[in-house]
Amino acid sequence: MDVKLRELVSLGASVSAHCFPCFDYHLEHARKLGICEEEIQEAIRAGFMVMNGAGQKMSEKIRAALPGISLQGDENCLDSQNKKKTRFVPMVRI
Repeated sequence: MDVKLRELVSLGASVSAHCFPCFDYHLEHARKLGICEEEIQEAIRAGFMVMNGAGQKMSEKIRAALPGISLQGDENCLDSQNKKKTRFVPMVRI
């Protein structure tokens, strides 16, 4: 495997693994190697498809193990944390 292909594979893998430092490193390295943006985007999309496919399979596994469970598609931990941080607390003046 040549350096360019290895870098594109690594970039896609960093996306599917949710590795932010890996993504930053491999994106920068791919650009330094002169890999065109179209190829970079294609590698990122491939990693994203793998990530989504794994997420879909995990949802199916959970639903099979826990029939009737409700999985919210648009809620995540970061949303929950942000809601807790921005909770309104009224001030009372005396």
